[in-house]
Amino acid sequence: MRKPEMLISLILWCLCASSLTLRIPEDLENAAINALSSERARSLTPCGSSAEAEGSVAGDYDVCPPSKYRQPTAECNNVSHRKWGARGDIFQRLLAADYADGVSQPRTSKGTHALPDAEVVIEQLQRHVEGELRHAHITAMLPAWGQLLANDLVEVGQLPISGKCCERDSAVKDPSELQHCFVRAGPDCKEYKRSAPGFDLEACQKHTRQQMNIASAYIDGSGLYGSTRHEFDQLRTYISGGVKVESCKYCQVAGATGALHRALLQQHNNIGERLSHINPDWSEEDVFLEARRIITATIQHITYNEFLPLVLGQETTAKEGLRLTAEKHSSNYSSSVRGGIYNEFATAAMPAFWSMYPPEMLAKKMSAHELLSIAALQKSLVPSQTNAEGWSELALAVHRGRDHGVASYVHALDLCERRFADQSAANVSFDTLAQVSNIPEEYITNLRDIYQNANDIDLLVGALLEEPVVGALFGPTISCLLSLQFEQLKQTDRFWYENEIPPSSFTLDQLKSIRQTTLSGLLCGSHQVSTAQSKAFILEDNYLNSILDCDQLPKFDLKPWQVNPEDEVHVEHVEVEPATKEAIAELSPELIEAAVERAKQELEERKRFEYEVWRTKGGISARSPDGTAASFSKANLAALNLANSSLIFELTSNEIVKTLNHITRRKRQIFNPNQNAFNRNELTDTLQTVDISGLLGGAQKQLDTCPEPSQQCDANSPFRTLSGRCNNLRNPNWGKSLTTFSRLLPAQYEDGISAPRLTGVTGTALPNPRTISTTIHPDISNLHTRYSLMVMQFAQFVDHDLTLTPIHKGFHESIPSCRPCNSRQTVHPECNPFPVPAGDFYYPEVNVTSGERFCFPSMRSLPGQQSLGPRDQINQNTHFLDGSMVYGETTCLSNKLRGFSGRMNSTQVRGKELLPLGPHPECKSRNGLCFLGGDDRASEQPGLTAIHTAFLREHNRIVEGLRGVNPHWNGEQLFHHARKIVSAQVQHIVFNEFLPRILSWNAVNLYGLKLLPQGYYKDYNPSCSPIVFNEFAAAAFRIGHSLLRPHIPRLSVQHQPVEPPLLLRDGFFRMDALLQPGIIDEILRGLVATPMETLDQFITGEVTNHLFEDRKIPFSGIDLIALNIQRARDHGIPSYNNYRALCNLKRATNWNDLSREIPTEVINRFQKIYASVDDIDLFPGAMTERPLQGGLVGPTLACIIGIQFRQLRKCDRFWYENQNPEVKFTEAQLAEVRKVTLAKIVCENLEITGDMQRAAFDLPSNFLNPRVPCASMPQIDLNAWRENVQGCQIGNRNVRVGESAFPSPCTSCVCSAEGAQCASLRITDCGQLIRQWPKEAILRDEVCNSQCGIYLTGQQASGFNPQQRQGQAQPRVTRSRNQNLFKFPDLTPFIASL
Repeated sequence: MRKPEMLISLILWCLCASSLTLRIPEDLENAAINALSSERARSLTPCGSSAEAEGSVAGDYDVCPPSKYRQPTAECNNVSHRKWGARGDIFQRLLAADYADGVSQPRTSKGTHALPDAEVVIEQLQRHVEGELRHAHITAMLPAWGQLLANDLVEVGQLPISGKCCERDSAVKDPSELQHCFVRAGPDCKEYKRSAPGFDLEACQKHTRQQMNIASAYIDGSGLYGSTRHEFDQLRTYISGGVKVESCKYCQVAGATGALHRALLQQHNNIGERLSHINPDWSEEDVFLEARRIITATIQHITYNEFLPLVLGQETTAKEGLRLTAEKHSSNYSSSVRGGIYNEFATAAMPAFWSMYPPEMLAKKMSAHELLSIAALQKSLVPSQTNAEGWSELALAVHRGRDHGVASYVHALDLCERRFADQSAANVSFDTLAQVSNIPEEYITNLRDIYQNANDIDLLVGALLEEPVVGALFGPTISCLLSLQFEQLKQTDRFWYENEIPPSSFTLDQLKSIRQTTLSGLLCGSHQVSTAQSKAFILEDNYLNSILDCDQLPKFDLKPWQVNPEDEVHVEHVEVEPATKEAIAELSPELIEAAVERAKQELEERKRFEYEVWRTKGGISARSPDGTAASFSKANLAALNLANSSLIFELTSNEIVKTLNHITRRKRQIFNPNQNAFNRNELTDTLQTVDISGLLGGAQKQLDTCPEPSQQCDANSPFRTLSGRCNNLRNPNWGKSLTTFSRLLPAQYEDGISAPRLTGVTGTALPNPRTISTTIHPDISNLHTRYSLMVMQFAQFVDHDLTLTPIHKGFHESIPSCRPCNSRQTVHPECNPFPVPAGDFYYPEVNVTSGERFCFPSMRSLPGQQSLGPRDQINQNTHFLDGSMVYGETTCLSNKLRGFSGRMNSTQVRGKELLPLGPHPECKSRNGLCFLGGDDRASEQPGLTAIHTAFLREHNRIVEGLRGVNPHWNGEQLFHHARKIVSAQVQHIVFNEFLPRILSWNAVNLYGLKLLPQGYYKDYNPSCSPIVFNEFAAAAFRIGHSLLRPHIPRLSVQHQPVEPPLLLRDGFFRMDALLQPGIIDEILRGLVATPMETLDQFITGEVTNHLFEDRKIPFSGIDLIALNIQRARDHGIPSYNNYRALCNLKRATNWNDLSREIPTEVINRFQKIYASVDDIDLFPGAMTERPLQGGLVGPTLACIIGIQFRQLRKCDRFWYENQNPEVKFTEAQLAEVRKVTLAKIVCENLEITGDMQRAAFDLPSNFLNPRVPCASMPQIDLNAWRENVQGCQIGNRNVRVGESAFPSPCTSCVCSAEGAQCASLRITDCGQLIRQWPKEAILRDEVCNSQCGIYLTGQQASGFNPQQRQGQAQPRVTRSRNQNLFKFPDLTPFIASL
């Protein structure tokens, strides 16, 4: 090997594999020598004697002044104990030291034989561990981050000795130096010098050696910046707060370690440059220190927010000591807890990450991009490299553990949970170990062959052989060591980024920026990568962790650091009204009046026709297949009244068009054969401006069957109206139930007014909907590998919150039979059947019984427009995501559903309650009773009923919780507050869990759908319309039909299948099975554990051939997909190609233009049935697109769904994140709502809670999505809703609402209706504080002690004390500007590759 290469290799090993072999720094050498002297003295002197205590008081050190920034050495982190956790402090211990002589000699065997050589232990175990097995989910970035933390937290040095330990015959060696050697003599001797000892002058060390930690014992970036002032100075460029990346001692190391350190320091330089730009008055040192402070906070946040949940499992990190604080500052700091690194952590826990190092991580040219794409090893004992002395990393760590007197593995088993009930760990046998440990039996056998005694097993060896904890990377012992250490790191760090201890604390706005940081975003910000998955520690996939452009990942926002922010320029975006077109001359008042009269006559004739049909033929049964189909769009009386009023406008419009067309034909015949007909769009635009209300008389009067309680809007009410009215105070009817849908594109009707689209652009008839269904949407099962059937079920649940498009009824609310092919002429003018095409593979073309043509029934949707012009359909639900499927959209319906004392009405059965039962016309249950919900379709099928039941129980659970915290509330208050909470839960689940999976993170970001991690949403716009788009209701949100399975699965408490599953075709409005005990639980468990069908062109035959089928009547079913296509044509939805153009896809001019989004074989099928690319219907066109990367839908569906949910958030005054003071949640309440997951709601409301995966939309996975006890999931704390009518308990006194008090000298609290609101005080006059408060009280208060403790000691501090050189003014809060115009983003770059 050439000398330069050898040098690089040695540096690589020294810095990466074992920085612990470095010589102790000169400034710490005397301390180590003194520790050795003290060690000898203690062997003769009892612990606690005056000789030992001499010089051990804290007063021998300079006291610590308040400082905004950490010292490089980490001294004064604890102002009362300057040296705790500082560079040169000792390692702490979780277990009693185990030295051979009880004082300092390395640990030996408990038996008669020597401990096996560390290298031999590893070599023998290697034979039984697959060395190249890759982890299925974890990237190499995770062990690299582990090494980054190790470099920050752990460094051991050795005292200098002459010669080498293995050269026993060397004459130059001082015999007294042999005490520093720990080697096994012989030809295979490996060089090892013992770790330098340390000494804690503030504590009795009980006669045992302690090792010195050269690193600081805090996550403070010392691995990046160094841990001395000299290293700081060498690193800095003194320009814009920058650093010399090449001067960082770890940055030049080859492989993963160097790549990650370089990325972080490059981000430091980026932040420094930006800070210098926004704060030009800051000094260069201020910029450097603030950038270092931000990078350190970023490392802390990524470690606890991304790294530890994967390493330890979310169940562990959700516990108090490791859980990050949401929305506010943390108050977890304790100066009385000893800071420091545990020896067991340093020698047994952190080296475990070496077992995950793939060989590629050590490559010289390793980059951050490669760390994101390479899989880590699952668990390997094969050394990835050895040093010049032949040590492998793991063997060296084992050897060092013995040097440090770290207790054996069996002693650590009791650390976090009780393993040994009746015996001491010292007497454990291998048989006992097999029972109490998590080590597989095969490894126990291997350990028997290696160790003489179970008590000899090295801690690292035994811990690495354990089976991983479910949802974690390591077994329980390493997980225990890591959790204890990281809890202590967080609790003992005064500069912890979440703390509120002036002057070092971040503002809440600054904290918000830090909390939005991700490792992927950091790597993008440092320009180390151009693309990355959102979760850097998890391998990319085709779902939520797909590759994103850096533009779509969170960027670090430095606005909160700007001292004098410029006033934001408000740019008003005003929609310009189109110029008024010249009136059509022929559209005279006389023509309009005549058209109205003819329309009135036609309407009367229509009513007589409907009456005669009802009198002679009646209607069909609501329980028949056709009646069941009609029940899905059943109109209430108010909707029918609205439609009757609307019909006069539609008929008048048709009469006007017919008259104008007649006039145009006459003119062509008489004057000019080349004269063009009226422009259809121009005519319809003109018609909508014509007011005919004066000509209608009483024709438009409506009977309000359930009037609003009040016609006046109460702007101060914190609660929504049930109907959605008054959500928008400027336009109270916007979004109200029983109003018409909006449109993204103008309607395209056959006649321009209302006739369904029948003809293509070439003049040929559009293909039969059934032909499209069978050709484009065959029944081919393609189960999804990641998502559960709950995605389908929740999609339907949400759809029933937003849309219900009612259809026509016959006279006396009868259900006309629209199955006959001539039913439009013989049954009802709104019947719209379509025939079975010739050669259909399932349905006969002719009814063999009657000999007539076989048709599919279809009834047109009710019109609702109240003006002349094209038909618009009614939305019978509210246009808001407001939980109306639970509570109803009218007061009348809500009153039927409500019970007593704020609860929802329910059916009491054995176990937990069910939905209320009631008579239902469509119900096929034996007793004629079906379940009732806020939406009439609650009993449609068992899966939907189950999720309705879960949310009913959730409402009642919240009511009882609110009653507990506010016993003075009446039933009305309890109901409305619970409804508000449940509605917010629905909104949060939709945007936080559902939409990212449907749309992909790219689309979520581009459409502004990403929720805020804290704070309020400020983009509510009263000028934007919340009205649901017709395209969304009639086509785009029918995606769930592709996700359906033929059956509803059932699982037991043990997650085993329960037979039989519920066949979908047998469950429509048949609720008998759901009265069985526990079956709701079984269905919900089945939904979250069963894969859904992939969202694609393929649809199960259960809904294309057997929908609502009566098994006694052959071919009585209906094709749901054909109905979707027919419904869109009924609604005048333009063709697919128009929406391509709207959504920034290329408008196709030929079939090949579709090939980027649609597979070629699908295009070929389209070409067989459509005459032109411009004829393709929206639903089949959009459903056949390739999905976006990380999403389920293609770009067109993502566009329509994205803009719809953008409006649902932006246009809703009661949106749960909004900051409107009249309607908002408090910050504490909002933090609780943000904890909510669908899994928790489902799990909490099962009869037997048991366990469930945390992400209900994802299939269970032992690592990514393990089943955990329901109680371990985040729980909404209803104490945030406590109303303090009697005042607050602050400190030891009761304080009235509106008054303030000091529970401690440096904490001020104000009592509000929501409870005590407290904040730490920044002290500007310590003298006044000392005069007002007793010394003991000040020292007990961490905030006071950190700022003014120095004045209570009467001493001044020395040493490095960087101070902020300017006061940072509080940044002004600026309101986001309103933007009425939205430019549709281009999603084509994100289409998944072939």
